[in-house]
Amino acid sequence: MAILSIGVAAESCQNKSNPELAGAWQIDSVFDFYNGFTFMDTHPTPREVHVYQADKTMLRRGMGEEKLYYYELDGNRLFIRDLPNSAVSNEQEIVRLDSSQLVLRKNKKPQFEGRNQERYELRYFSRVKP
Repeated sequence: MAILSIGVAAESCQNKSNPELAGAWQIDSVFDFYNGFTFMDTHPTPREVHVYQADKTMLRRGMGEEKLYYYELDGNRLFIRDLPNSAVSNEQEIVRLDSSQLVLRKNKKPQFEGRNQERYELRYFSRVKP
């Protein structure tokens, strides 16, 4: 029982110290992987800013426009929707989240038919200071 109490206490302390997704994040780079071929774009255009708000909305700013989305977190999975109750249009995995960096992984469909294909994208964001 004592071990269980220590584990629960340690986890609750750890959760309080974890940074939150809420805030503004600017995209720094995009890494593409497709069956062993890679490409790193260190100057993605436009330099989008994603602003995650406490009310579960996300504003995407870029190219002089702003679009509103709705998000949901389930562990390390991030779901982005166009409307609050719509089907998931975008599912990503949070690979890293700390006070200064957010890394999202999105699995993508292969462009060609065949088995044993792997295609994904990593998006690197840095926190924008208010």
